[in-house]
Amino acid sequence: MKNANKGRLGFTLIELLVVVLIIGILAAVALPQYQVAVLKSRLATTMSGVKAIAQAAELYYLANGEYPNDDITLLDISDFNGCTPEGGGRLNCGTSIQYDYNAGPDHETLNSWDRVEGRVGQLNNGSFSRKVVYIQYLEHSPSQAGQRICEAFDNTAISHQVCKSLGGVLIGGTNQYHLP
Repeated sequence: MKNANKGRLGFTLIELLVVVLIIGILAAVALPQYQVAVLKSRLATTMSGVKAIAQAAELYYLANGEYPNDDITLLDISDFNGCTPEGGGRLNCGTSIQYDYNAGPDHETLNSWDRVEGRVGQLNNGSFSRKVVYIQYLEHSPSQAGQRICEAFDNTAISHQVCKSLGGVLIGGTNQYHLP
């Protein structure tokens, strides 16, 4: 009697389908965690940039008694290679990060806030879509002085997870988190 497995050189279709199914399940579990890790690393870069801009604004305040009004070029910031100043206090750093220096009236809400924002997102067809926004209020801000906020701007589970991972505490009824 001949051995039935003697001429077998490959895998059966069922075995291949099981392997593909296992790889698909692993990818479905790993992809969201990968997206959180990428977004969190971009946010960490953004947070250090926001800190540098805020420190430069505080130095300007100490020297002049006021913050420069929506002009990021007046601040002594030299660690932003590859970033270009734009109007309205914006610093554009490529396809995934933007910084906004806003001293004085906020053009969206007409409140008087002094803050620095770091926006993490993606440039799509010439328009920047924000995912997570890191906000640091300046020390002499008329409201929320010195506070740090992480905003899950696109309100997705991934952006909320990034803000929570920084130790953020949800501000009731919003997509913003107070950071320690």
